[in-house]
Amino acid sequence: MRPKVGIALSAGAARGLAHIGVLQVFVENKIPIDMITGTSAGAIVGTLYAAGTDMYTLARMAQELNWNKLVNLTVPRLGLVSSEPIYELMKFLTRNLSFEALPIPAAVVATDIQTGEEVVIKSGNLADGVRASMSIPGIFVPVELDGRLLVDGALVNRVPAHTCRELGADIVIAVDVGLPPVGKKVKNLGNIIMRTIEILDRENAKFRPIDADVIVRPDLSNVTSTQLNRAGEIIAAGREAAEASLREIQEILAGTNLQAK
Repeated sequence: MRPKVGIALSAGAARGLAHIGVLQVFVENKIPIDMITGTSAGAIVGTLYAAGTDMYTLARMAQELNWNKLVNLTVPRLGLVSSEPIYELMKFLTRNLSFEALPIPAAVVATDIQTGEEVVIKSGNLADGVRASMSIPGIFVPVELDGRLLVDGALVNRVPAHTCRELGADIVIAVDVGLPPVGKKVKNLGNIIMRTIEILDRENAKFRPIDADVIVRPDLSNVTSTQLNRAGEIIAAGREAAEASLREIQEILAGTNLQAK
């Protein structure tokens, strides 16, 4: 029985669109994917891939969408923005599937805002789990799920590579889109919240190594977390990084007698 290959996709907001380009290259080069995990933006792209979404169609959609229509301002009690429009789009794109019905096993990571615990979601409605994983605290309203109040998984696990191993992966390929550039001007409350989380992410990254056999790192050094209008070049950066990592990935697969097919 051949070793199982898992892909772990990181958080990263707009920068997470690079995951689309990475997966395109993996498909083109027949890199096997037996399971996939994701946090926040990685949860969105990862579950869409697991549900059978064509990555080229998704790339076109990302470049053509009016992103402003996917957020609704809300009364700022638990969050500034409702994730309802994104949630409805996810339900449509995933055909309202459950995790259990996915052709490729997948899991997403969220954070219990009341206890600080990491929550791995791998059962139930797919869109519900993704909505929890991507709910940036202070920006999006937290998600109530199975008795917990859940927010963005990046607070506890930006790159869920170890989660892939827990699902049964023998070989883990992680995609880390990194952290946005520092020093950008803060213009509003949303910027302050995002910058605070980014600072915490930088500190957490120092103490949490990524448990992966290969780490693909797209060059997004000048891309901020909110620049969804740069989808085309972000996806291209993902493709470039994946192509640069292909040889290393193929050598690891060959070293385990795993043929990419």
